[in-house]
Amino acid sequence: MTIYSHSRLSAFETCPLQYRLRYVDKIKIDESETIEAFMGSRVHETLEKLYKDLRLSKPNSLDELLSFYNDVWVKNYSDDIKIVKQGYAPGNYKDTGAKCISEYYARYQPFNDGKTLGIEQMIAIDIEGYKLRGFIDRLSSSRDGVYEIHDYKTSQYLPQQSHFDSDRQLALYQIGVQEMFGDVKEVDLIWHYLVFDREIKSKRQPHDLAELRSGIVKLIETIERAEKENDFEAEESGLCDWCDYQSLCPKRMHLVRTGQMPLNKYLEDPGVLLVNRYVEKSMEKKKLIDNIDAELELLKDAIVAYAKREGVEIIRGNDKKLRVKIEEKPHFPAKEETEREQLDAIIKKAGKWEEVSDLNVHALSKVLTGWSPELIGKIREFQKMQESCRIYISNLKERE
Repeated sequence: MTIYSHSRLSAFETCPLQYRLRYVDKIKIDESETIEAFMGSRVHETLEKLYKDLRLSKPNSLDELLSFYNDVWVKNYSDDIKIVKQGYAPGNYKDTGAKCISEYYARYQPFNDGKTLGIEQMIAIDIEGYKLRGFIDRLSSSRDGVYEIHDYKTSQYLPQQSHFDSDRQLALYQIGVQEMFGDVKEVDLIWHYLVFDREIKSKRQPHDLAELRSGIVKLIETIERAEKENDFEAEESGLCDWCDYQSLCPKRMHLVRTGQMPLNKYLEDPGVLLVNRYVEKSMEKKKLIDNIDAELELLKDAIVAYAKREGVEIIRGNDKKLRVKIEEKPHFPAKEETEREQLDAIIKKAGKWEEVSDLNVHALSKVLTGWSPELIGKIREFQKMQESCRIYISNLKERE
């Protein structure tokens, strides 16, 4: 039976194809660790040591923790670690990690705010027969029946409270904790955003967890239906640039392949040549259409001028005729015009906004007759008459 996790579910939500390549096809890729992930792992290891030693009545000084952090950094660092952001060196990230540890130590020492029950605690969850698993950075209890799920983040981005109140991962772990312990009365979900020295809390009520269970069941059913039908469409998003499977994705593989080519090979690539030719012809077509449109506008102006000068509405050609319809129509300020805000304000104040919420000419002109004379007078101040000219082509009849 498949054992799901928050990250596995998230992979499908992000891109079904990525899910298939990673979890169904189990394609192994050369994953180079980023410096952000490397720093996060070393900080996690240091905080893990802090609480493991405390359980054995061995408190660490800040200097001892920083020494441990330095040792695991040096031991694990290699030139394969990727630094994507330009202008930053490994030392910048190493110092940031040390700062995270120092500020955490200063905030929580002597670390007696609760009893640690688990570190990297594996949690098993059963939702309507579906099996899920996760790992809690630190599980603790602050008092009888009150449990705390702690998650450590070294992200450079601090989300808003709404993000935490809708977070699935720790809420999922709460379900597991409630299944694991029979005395759970209350659970606090706690995120430690270490770069910002911030602690963010959130709670889930029974109805929140019920909705979460229902949503997970529906998502897993969708995943298993996709597996059965082998229907895994690639989903483009802003995360594509960081995907490890771009070279296997039909939406990205040509971009990746040509992006790595030397210039002489790139310019000879059949796909590149086809795209360049297609774009060239498309631009030629657009230019031709633009020229024809411009010429038609000039002809329209000339036809309207001729109809006015000669006092005619129908103009004959070889086998076609033109009917020229010239009329005055009411015009109100458009959204980009300065008077528009004043007009909107008058209509809203009169309680008539719902009747013409998009404020188009036809809607406003139609409803005006049903409004009060005073309001109509104010609106009329914004109305201008604008000439409208339309030309219709039709066939000449034999007798004409």
